Order: sequence, then C-alpha cells, then structure tokens
Amino acid sequence: MSLPPDPVAITGKACTFTYGTKEGSAQITTFTVDESASSNTIQTLGGSVAVSQGVETTVSADFLYDGDETGGGFYGALRASLTAGSKGTLTIDAGTTSSWTGQAVVTSLSAEGPADDAMTCSAELTVSGSLTFTPGV
Repeated sequence: MSLPPDPVAITGKACTFTYGTKEGSAQITTFTVDESASSNTIQTLGGSVAVSQGVETTVSADFLYDGDETGGGFYGALRASLTAGSKGTLTIDAGTTSSWTGQAVVTSLSAEGPADDAMTCSAELTVSGSLTFTPGV
C-alpha cells in the first residue's frame, strides 16, 4: 500500500502597497492588469490620423493577507488610499513571470473573513501615470 502524495502548497504572487506611513504585503491569489489606449481621429490634408490620448491602466486583485484591520498594514494602507482618494505605491512581483510597479489610487475595496480565519480582500485600483512592467527572467 502506498501513501498519498504530499500536499502541494500553492502560494500567490507577492504584492506590496504603501500609502504614507502605512505599508503592507500580501499574496495575490488572482489579479488582472488591464491596459487600454484611447485615441482621437483627426483629419489632415493627408487623410485621417489617429492621435493617442494615452493609456489607462486598472488593476483588479484578490489577496490573502494577515488580517490587519487595525489599519497599520496591507489592508490599512489600501483603505487609507481609498478613503483619501490619493495614490499610493503598488508593486506586484510575479516572480520569474514579471512584475509591475506604479502609483495607484484604490477605487474599490472589500474584506472577507471566512470561518477558517484565512483573511482575504479584493481591490480595484486605477493607476496614476504609467505602470512600469518588467518582464520575468
């Protein structure tokens, strides 16, 4: 009789968020970086030309975190940005895959506390300026 295989621990990607003096980190279980360009079409003597109006970037993510509702850590930093409507520093490190860094404003935040004590939260962020993308190795 053989023993069952050892369980595999699946960990999320690392994320940090800093707002003022509040800073924290969490594991991302899922995330989406959505970048969309907008443009206007203008008429010139040579015909139609599309003129870029820039790129808008939003980030949606679900996190496992340490349950720091008291305001000092990860959730506290996200909540402070949401409440103030001001930007903080977002860093997503997907390990060998890639990473993203930039200034972002939290536009939506929710916390979930299931019975198993694995605190989770979800956030929507709008990037201020550009989100720097670094390809993985």
